Amino acid sequence: MYNPSVAEFRLGHRRCLDGARGLAILFVLLCHTPSLPLGGGFIGVDLFFVLSGFLITTLLLEEERKTGDVRLGYFYARRGLRLLPALVAMLAVMAGLSALLEPPQTAASTRSGALMTLLYSANWFMAFKAYPCDKLLPTWSLSVEEQFYLIWPLILVGLLKMKSSRGSMAAVAAAGLLLSAGWRALLWARTGSYDRVYYGTDTHADGLLSGSLAGILVSSGLLATTPAWGRRLNRAGHLTLGVLFLFLPLGWAADAYVLQGGLLVLNLAMAAMIVSLVMSPGPILRALFEFPPLVWIGKVSYGIYLWHMVIFGMGGRLPVLKTAGSWPLTIATTIGAAAVSFYGLEQPLLRMKRRFEQVPSSPP
Repeated sequence: MYNPSVAEFRLGHRRCLDGARGLAILFVLLCHTPSLPLGGGFIGVDLFFVLSGFLITTLLLEEERKTGDVRLGYFYARRGLRLLPALVAMLAVMAGLSALLEPPQTAASTRSGALMTLLYSANWFMAFKAYPCDKLLPTWSLSVEEQFYLIWPLILVGLLKMKSSRGSMAAVAAAGLLLSAGWRALLWARTGSYDRVYYGTDTHADGLLSGSLAGILVSSGLLATTPAWGRRLNRAGHLTLGVLFLFLPLGWAADAYVLQGGLLVLNLAMAAMIVSLVMSPGPILRALFEFPPLVWIGKVSYGIYLWHMVIFGMGGRLPVLKTAGSWPLTIATTIGAAAVSFYGLEQPLLRMKRRFEQVPSSPP
């Protein structure tokens, strides 16, 4: 039932969500470190998806509630300022290093991959095994997110203009995530094509829509706020966190159980964990996700995701980063590059985002 007491929910800045980003990027880095048997870290990408769906849905609904409208042009301007400059810088450096250090044919492939990534279409080339640059493979997730940013806000605004109830919006998000997960399982059973079902936006949208569903429920007061419900949410959050750490050394993206239902369960569980963090974090969750170093890593996580492709992809040409035991230095170098990107490029542009906000953001 709609709860008026929660109708004025304001997201603002949440340190715990920065911490969740920090955990997600650490999982990704550990997964991509060849000398570490931690393949389940791929789930960090889906945690990013859940967070993205939650945040953009919550913020768009908040904007509509506060101003009576959603200015999609402003939304896309904010997304462009946040994502494009750092991406362009990384791709330029990657292409430049490739031209200097690699054979001409490899450098040409790197430039082609960079263009596909810049056009946010890389995931579809990967889905059909036509992407030419292994070093830039992680950009598939950026393409999926950007395609979601283009489509989901249009659907949400359309539902708002039709005066749809928040329950109807939640039903649309729930139907979408179930359809995406079901289509993934069916296509996997029929074709056995990991590339198609993992990289396709249609078959990997359940994490983003799980977060969107959570955002609708939280921002619209559709969840109970009793102490007993809070305790259940807290238990769900702790259980999810434990499963994620257990999954880190045991899981793998191409496992059949992951593609045939397991990923859906994990995405819904992570959405429940995000709701718990926002509404009723217990002491253990709060201590972990508000741990200052993890919060800081979350703040620079976009840069870490971008620059780890350069450091991991080209760093093998440096003797100091070649050995199996050099992974701590590789990760530290990546975080250092991300810090330079954040403070030198991203943060100044983040301040410009406020020109395109109808609802001013709360300062950190």
